[in-house]
Amino acid sequence: MKKVSQLFLYSILFSTISGCTSLQKSIGSDRATLWDFDHNVQFKKTKLSDRHFTLEVIPNNKVGFEQLATFLLRKSYSLCGGYHYKIEMIQGIEGFDDKRAMPNYIFPSLIAKIEC
Repeated sequence: MKKVSQLFLYSILFSTISGCTSLQKSIGSDRATLWDFDHNVQFKKTKLSDRHFTLEVIPNNKVGFEQLATFLLRKSYSLCGGYHYKIEMIQGIEGFDDKRAMPNYIFPSLIAKIEC
């Protein structure tokens, strides 16, 4: 009985350690899914080069488009270290009447290319 409990304990320890190492690999990758708790926004940041990034701001039901766009501007400022950046929108811009014309439409993520 003692051997079974030791084997069970070792298997739990091994799975915990292996789970933590795979978590570290996903955090250190170039494309990481992150969460900004100040703005309540989930986003993906991809570093294309030293001065070029792609940001994908993932919409949710609690955060409006205005807050997503503001977060995009603030994150661009922090990535480039100042106001000298260019934002090229790839997808996710809402029209003025989109919510009235298509009330059940699920809007795509806000994706932009940032050049410092």
